[in-house]
Amino acid sequence: MTDFKLRPYRIAAELDEMLNKQRLTGIGKLEFIGANEILLTDEYAGLCLMYRTYHGEEDKKYFNDPVEDEQFIKDFKEMQNEAMSP
Repeated sequence: MTDFKLRPYRIAAELDEMLNKQRLTGIGKLEFIGANEILLTDEYAGLCLMYRTYHGEEDKKYFNDPVEDEQFIKDFKEMQNEAMSP
């Protein structure tokens, strides 16, 4: 590739190909939700790739009481939805 202006997008596409819809131990399944440009200076810039995780609770330590466990999962999903809403 000779056009270095497109290099960040090429790298982002390679990373997305490796991560999107893949299951990672301790994290869960990833789903690409968007990207933003990062401008540090006139010479340095990049991209921030954002992914949502699903089914990541299989690796957590479970509580002794199933009611506490269900409440933890409910609270976690609510926090995740709040973080993702604009």
